[in-house]
Amino acid sequence: MNPAPTALSLVERFRLTERGRERGQDGQPHATQPTLDNVEMEVVGYCDDLYANRRNDYYSHRSALEERLRPPPADRGAEPLAENTCKEMKDAVAEERPDLSRLTREAQRAIGELNRFKREEGRTADADYPESRVWHWGVLVALVLLEALVNGLFFGANVEGGILAGTTYAILISLVNVGVLGWLFATLLRQVHHRDPRRKVGGLVTLAAVGVIGIFWNLFVAHYREALPPDYPAQPDTTVVAEAPAAESMPEACWHGPDEADADQEALCLFRASPFGLTGFYSWMLLVIGLAMCAAAAIDWYKTDDPYPGYGARERHRRKTEKKLLDDRRELLGDLNELHDEAARKLRAEFRDPVEARQLALNDHNKLHARHTDLCGFARDLEKSCRGALDIYRTANREARSAPEPEIWQNPWAGDWDLPEPPDKSDLVSDAEAEKRSLQMHALLEQREQKLRDCHDECHELVIELTKLDPHDKAVPT
Repeated sequence: MNPAPTALSLVERFRLTERGRERGQDGQPHATQPTLDNVEMEVVGYCDDLYANRRNDYYSHRSALEERLRPPPADRGAEPLAENTCKEMKDAVAEERPDLSRLTREAQRAIGELNRFKREEGRTADADYPESRVWHWGVLVALVLLEALVNGLFFGANVEGGILAGTTYAILISLVNVGVLGWLFATLLRQVHHRDPRRKVGGLVTLAAVGVIGIFWNLFVAHYREALPPDYPAQPDTTVVAEAPAAESMPEACWHGPDEADADQEALCLFRASPFGLTGFYSWMLLVIGLAMCAAAAIDWYKTDDPYPGYGARERHRRKTEKKLLDDRRELLGDLNELHDEAARKLRAEFRDPVEARQLALNDHNKLHARHTDLCGFARDLEKSCRGALDIYRTANREARSAPEPEIWQNPWAGDWDLPEPPDKSDLVSDAEAEKRSLQMHALLEQREQKLRDCHDECHELVIELTKLDPHDKAVPT
């Protein structure tokens, strides 16, 4: 803090020596002057302002320290905090209880259904299927695009729209080969693994039938390509087709017209006349590629699920329902932990140990006492400096004047500043009392924290019990 100005600094600041002589030569102030003259009032006013500023600064710090010294409320909201947090945790469990009960029943029903299926079908090993089907979906899409690209090149030279139009045909053919026939092959192949002989035989027969359909379908596709203009079949010499043409003239008899719209009828005629009678290398390649894509798609479809029919679907359903239950339970338990931790943190943050509080208050009292001592010392030094400056002014005035000096100068000037009372430490508790209160408040804090823990554990156990699953359940809940 800034020290009080010296008498000489005041003399220099207000030019008291020069002004004293000038006023003394003019006979000022008059001998009958009842109060300080203007020059003296100027100096005293300046000193009054310095003291007032220092005193206001002291009172400002004193207010801040007294605010810190003010004892907190006895409870400070700790008890309502614990009660409200317990209520929030119980309300959270009550709100989620219907959903958790429903998810638990669904998950337990899925477990029972899976166990029943394993028992009836004699399955002992876990279901074997990929955790994610993204890779397999990607393979299927790649097969569709690959076959569409290759077939599009084959069809592009025979259709009016070129490669673009040919690719459109090729995509439709690829979707049938990969999406329909491949899926049918994989589904029927799983039926072969079934323990029921009827389903096993039925699966084999149907698989053979679908295989024949796949071969005939791709043969028809190859014939369709041949039927597209401008290739095969050739236009006959006459517009009238004989009713009973010879075998060697059958391709000529299948000609229906020069347009692309006539290709389907021509392809059907060629297919009926000679299913395996393909005449071009591209047609045979189209057949081979189509059958290869069917086989590749069937393998990929087959790997998307467990080989035993129905096993993978039930296992996926069990995992899906159980995961949904565990996710909701984990979220609720996380909310309970967050409520508990936040309340415990607030309890610790609002707790004030009486021993530490007494030491802090004692430090604040010492700081305030030091500021009070500083203010008193400043007032004393300032009064001394101001008196000394006035004496120098009066001495210079006396030496220069011929008239008698004012009677008020017979007594030295004294400041009438009111000093504040020193800080009172009587409100501080003793060390023994602080220790006693500290033990009581720590016990109360531990009691409230224990209450929070008990309530949290109770809600946690209730949620765990509510969502408990029996992995060996053999019955299917209704």
